[in-house]
Amino acid sequence: MAPTPLTPDEAARFRGTMSEWLAKELVEKGSVRLSAVEDPELQRHFQEVVHRVSEQLGRPVTSVAGRRGMTFELGAQPLADQERPPLTP
Repeated sequence: MAPTPLTPDEAARFRGTMSEWLAKELVEKGSVRLSAVEDPELQRHFQEVVHRVSEQLGRPVTSVAGRRGMTFELGAQPLADQERPPLTP
């Protein structure tokens, strides 16, 4: 049984909340693995989160989706078009 799709309001709240959480986790740990992200729609929402976090932190964030979930990693170098000081946990 497929999960119920998020409403537009739920999707916006998800992106905001998860962007804040993922940014914090990546700054502290450098990478994060979520095991319960198997649904393609949820993976698409996380791709939007990754884009937002990358812009927010000024560093590339990569994600890999597989059958067992998703992994996110914070790149070490600033984005090419941004000059920001290095992040410290």
